[in-house]
Amino acid sequence: MKKLIIALSAIAAAVGFTTSAQADISVAGSSNVAYVSTSGADTNGDEELMVGNTVDFTMSTTTSGGIGISAGLSLSQDYDANDGDAVDGGNAVTFTTGGATIVVGDVEISDTIGAIGGVVNGPLDDGSDLSSSAASGFTDDDGLGAELTTAMGAASLNISYVSNDGADNYGIVNSSASGADSAMSASITMPMGAYSFTIGVADSDTGESSSGVTASGTLGGGTATIGYSNQTLLASHASLTAAGDSDVYGATYVMSMDADTTISIGYQNKKDADSESSTQTDLSIERAMGGGATVYLDIRNLSGDTASNADGTAIAFGTSVAF
Repeated sequence: MKKLIIALSAIAAAVGFTTSAQADISVAGSSNVAYVSTSGADTNGDEELMVGNTVDFTMSTTTSGGIGISAGLSLSQDYDANDGDAVDGGNAVTFTTGGATIVVGDVEISDTIGAIGGVVNGPLDDGSDLSSSAASGFTDDDGLGAELTTAMGAASLNISYVSNDGADNYGIVNSSASGADSAMSASITMPMGAYSFTIGVADSDTGESSSGVTASGTLGGGTATIGYSNQTLLASHASLTAAGDSDVYGATYVMSMDADTTISIGYQNKKDADSESSTQTDLSIERAMGGGATVYLDIRNLSGDTASNADGTAIAFGTSVAF
């Protein structure tokens, strides 16, 4: 052990780190309790109770040169699975310096910029049993790579690169093995007067590509956002029989009724190369109770082409707590 400590100290000194860095370990967590009335012909409208907890550990330090370094792990019991406890995270390290943030390890590219419209909380989003058969999103959009986010004046630039989508935190860089593809995305967010715009593109060695845009601004006491995403997907996609384009249009509107109550409305329409389409509308009402607790009522309706006739309306109410 002593030799290992000496070796690590030597490596740290060689790259400019010091053992006198200010280190910090923080612990946070969250809980979710929800009642969900599902929809869809395959469930016959089940009523479900969903309970889950997460504990997040974050480690951070700052070198003598001013470089911030952080990593984290989560212990979780999923609210939508029995015995679904798991350890998440630990497969990426984040470096910050100046106005730039660099993540190395398991990263995710932005392949669905503009595909907005979902505003409900996690339990209804995951457990509604509503499912569109219109294809959206790359077959695989994450893996071993790096991500850069940096300021460019008033704008923000994000570039994400996955070198091997068949690995997470350990693998061959630019592997020639089948199924170990690379992918990349780039986006820029910039203010223009009272509005903010995000424009992005993505591409994968599989042959999939996408582009999208969002625009947001103040409207009638709230914030309105509209978006459009075009995705060129493969016939091997789980929801497609023919290769081609998927078009996704979406909008959200968020308004505060008072200091503690927020109403969010969402809309999304998508159509794929199989000419299958669906329309999703969301409503979420949230009220802060203090102490990190929030109660909410969520409603989602899905119509059009759906998997296993999984259309209709689902409702959830519950509470989420941030510790």
